[in-house]
Amino acid sequence: MGFGTYVVKKVLIYFSVLIATLSILYIFTFPVIQQVLIKNINAEVATFQQTLVKYSHDLSQSQIRQAVDQYKDSLIAAYGLNQPIISKYFIQMYQLMTFNFGRAYFLQAPSGSTQVSDIIFYYLPNTILLFTSSTLIFIFVGTLIGLLSAKSRFWEKIIGFIAVIHSSLPTWWLGFLLIAGLAYGIKAFPPGGMNSIPPPKDPFSYGIDVLYHMVLPMLAVFIVNVGGFAYIVRSLVTSTLKEDFVVTAKARGIPNSKILFKHVLRTASPSIATQSILAVAGSFAGGLTTEVVFQWPGVGLLTYEAIFQQDIPVILGVTFVLTIVLLLGLFLGELVYGILDPRIKVGE
Repeated sequence: MGFGTYVVKKVLIYFSVLIATLSILYIFTFPVIQQVLIKNINAEVATFQQTLVKYSHDLSQSQIRQAVDQYKDSLIAAYGLNQPIISKYFIQMYQLMTFNFGRAYFLQAPSGSTQVSDIIFYYLPNTILLFTSSTLIFIFVGTLIGLLSAKSRFWEKIIGFIAVIHSSLPTWWLGFLLIAGLAYGIKAFPPGGMNSIPPPKDPFSYGIDVLYHMVLPMLAVFIVNVGGFAYIVRSLVTSTLKEDFVVTAKARGIPNSKILFKHVLRTASPSIATQSILAVAGSFAGGLTTEVVFQWPGVGLLTYEAIFQQDIPVILGVTFVLTIVLLLGLFLGELVYGILDPRIKVGE
């Protein structure tokens, strides 16, 4: 089986998983979705009626009422509310898979749009910028620490201790600590937000300003995760060090550093890649508490505000979008995994 066949097979599997997952979400949220659609239709009909009354002075009241009724019927048909439940399922699943979540009740994007998809796709890149960047950094540093700790029993114990301590720290608690010490204590970094107020107008200065505001939340995510990831890498590398080819390489007098980075790391890379892919895929969803503590305008903070204001269309939209993004991340991970380990794509 070639790599092309492997990719086609994975596409079919993940598309089936996507349909099944979204169907389960749809079934569990069916009553809420119907309620949201009816409210959205009523809102759009009210807006349409106001527009007609304001600008169509040559229409009589009965003509306006007839036009409004026709418009409402067209919306009901478009959302499948007048269809049998099977037809309704296909119509509304198509709407969800094309990111048509309707309008938010209260929240809106900075552009003023109340479309749920516009709101989510404004906040999602901010989440990916913060959490995926942080994840890539702790993966890189954690891999280096894990490799080095596998060479020494002393560092092995130190890394194990650090992993337990760091992994047990809640990110929100560490965030409060960093804000108190580094933001309000020595005033080295801003306590939250994504930009200074007002934001710099020069693009370069704007980018530097964003990086400056990213330091504390990135540090919190890094500290909580780097120890655990290093411990996983150390465990994978330690098991590889017991393989026969490593003993043979040592007997041939090959330096330990060359064995570690050239042979052991290559052998352990598919397993390390799996852990990395899971971490990166999970980073797309962000972290609600971290974004709330640092007031980072990402999907987590959006979800918190949507829950607080009971903006159900936004909550539903975030749930569906994050499901799709997570599955997309796992699919890309499968492709990387297939490239790193040829045994996977031939089914061995």
